[in-house]
Amino acid sequence: MPDSSDRLPAAELDAALNPHRAEQQARAREHNLDVLGQRGVLLFGGETDDELADLWSAVDRFESVVEARGGDTLTNAPDSSEPENPEFVLPERRSREPVAEYVRRIRDAAERLTRFERERGAQAEGGGEA
Repeated sequence: MPDSSDRLPAAELDAALNPHRAEQQARAREHNLDVLGQRGVLLFGGETDDELADLWSAVDRFESVVEARGGDTLTNAPDSSEPENPEFVLPERRSREPVAEYVRRIRDAAERLTRFERERGAQAEGGGEA
């Protein structure tokens, strides 16, 4: 049986198995920063890679819901002076707001848009007024 002292530490083993991992992670981080910045998301610089991925996922989901409802993410961007529908504007991040809280607010906003559509559809089917 091999001696446990012959094993490489986990970090060294990972580097040996995937020598380009650090470069790939750095590129992914830069890509996430760029995408989120283009969408007007306020970043403070201390966000982890996982937090950036969570933010991007939430923003992407929100934008998908807006587009499914006929909204335009450029017209309804956070820096738009006259959005076509304020509900279609990505919520702004508050000063010193933790990423997890901001992600929750973005997801809640997407859910409100989804729920509104479901309720409106149910009213139309039931003969109620919208």
